[in-house]
Amino acid sequence: MTTRKAIRGPTEDEVRRLLPACARGWENQEEEFEFWFAADEAGAATGAAKGWIEGKLPDGLKGTFLRNGPGVTEVYGTPLKHPIDGDGMVCALSFSNGGVHFRSRYVRSRSHEDEKRARRMLYPGQMGSRPPKGGGKPKKAWRDPSHTNVFYWGGKLLTCHEYALPHALHPGSLETVGRDDLNGTLDLRTLSAHFRYDPAQDLLAVVSFRPGVDAFKLAPQVRLLEYDRAWNLVRKTPISLPGLNYAHDFLMTPNYYILHMTPFVNVSADATRAILEGKSSPGESMRWHPSCPSKMVVVARGKGRGVQKEARVWQFETEPCHIYHFGTAFESEDGEKLSFNACCNPENFTMDWQYRVFLANTGDAPGVMHQYDIDLPGGTCKRTVVPGLAETSCEFPSVNPFRHCVKGGEPGAGSRLKATRDAPRFFYLMAGAEGVALPFSDVVKHDLHTNQNTRWHSNGVVGEPCFIPRLGEASAAYGAEDDGWLIVQVYVPFEHRTEYVILDAQCVEKGPVCRLKLAMHIPISFHGTFTHNVFTHPEPVVSKL
Repeated sequence: MTTRKAIRGPTEDEVRRLLPACARGWENQEEEFEFWFAADEAGAATGAAKGWIEGKLPDGLKGTFLRNGPGVTEVYGTPLKHPIDGDGMVCALSFSNGGVHFRSRYVRSRSHEDEKRARRMLYPGQMGSRPPKGGGKPKKAWRDPSHTNVFYWGGKLLTCHEYALPHALHPGSLETVGRDDLNGTLDLRTLSAHFRYDPAQDLLAVVSFRPGVDAFKLAPQVRLLEYDRAWNLVRKTPISLPGLNYAHDFLMTPNYYILHMTPFVNVSADATRAILEGKSSPGESMRWHPSCPSKMVVVARGKGRGVQKEARVWQFETEPCHIYHFGTAFESEDGEKLSFNACCNPENFTMDWQYRVFLANTGDAPGVMHQYDIDLPGGTCKRTVVPGLAETSCEFPSVNPFRHCVKGGEPGAGSRLKATRDAPRFFYLMAGAEGVALPFSDVVKHDLHTNQNTRWHSNGVVGEPCFIPRLGEASAAYGAEDDGWLIVQVYVPFEHRTEYVILDAQCVEKGPVCRLKLAMHIPISFHGTFTHNVFTHPEPVVSKL
């Protein structure tokens, strides 16, 4: 499959001028910062602040925005092959009493600390980065960047990277406490980046996985785990399906989990041998393998506590694509039909760091939002492009985090589900300008009821839009779904600095209500979350390891 005709790749002029400037957003930021934003640029120029507020902070905005991503693309003089091999840097913006405090800290993982002491790269990366020759025997273990997401739940602030245990940080200082196995419940010793929240039961759901290895006759393993606010494991659903070797994200409805079995991860004996011999890496081998299945997997969620043994599983063959991220999910009142959406990367997608602008070959293989409709009794799965988004290259769809898990209705034209007022209606995208693959310069809000888009075009490269509900957790049951704000990290290419932009989620097209401008750049990051907590005093954090 070639690039969609509705979305063009970069022009020669963009490749020559714009994209190299955008690529600087990944450059190292070795400093860690802590300061209060000045009220204006003049105040920042005369004081210790490294940033200033432009515009007026929204009334009622209180809490902490947390962001995680790689802080380096070069380790002590050794360039990394891909940003995903870079060590995690967590940033926290705290909104309190009309002011904003900024703090950034690196995650002190074992690989980060070992290399800091040695002052050289020691650990190989899963995207193909390798230590320089002549510096001694490289470590056998992979780098542990712990950079993909950061979230707060039950007194713990956790950073995640899907092939390793999470790290617990001190919520106030962001200092690393240590690796955490969540009271011994992560038997696969991994935690993926994304979670879902069930407001009806007040439970946080996460996914942990371990790919199969055909050469060693190891079957793939997936764990779907639900925790209460004391980090008690309320429900555990283990599954093992041939071909289900990857689970970066998932969806949850009142009665089901939804995952994608990607055909872009190959665990054959030949693929494993190439990785073990250092000729390839998991990231370098991520491409479409026609012999591997592409399926939607639906798992019965179960009602009881404890381990849900032999959970019912449905598998539906679907068009080959790779899905990192899902958007919204809907379950019919009778529990027999599901409708959901996801950013689908096409058959020619790879993880090549094309133009050094985004994480993949997006210029040739842009991701596009698709809608899936599943009829469980009928055994059918239908995929269509989300109406109105065929010409929008995008990634990192986000939603109101307190509307993850509700019974749902009609997501747009062609859906077979009956609409209810509780059905999630909106998702938000990091997107290219309409019809343009790269760079991601826009924030797009999509209305699933009307299939209309509203769009804000930035002055740089946008990251994932994070939704902040004005009513906090009460937004699960009260108020409009889009009553709140979006906060977006924006890299300004030709000024080589970063700003955090706050948009009114109900009128994204009107542009920023406030900009938090930094005098320096913070490297382009991955995912972030918002908590209505403001951490001003030390809190007890316990790491088991």
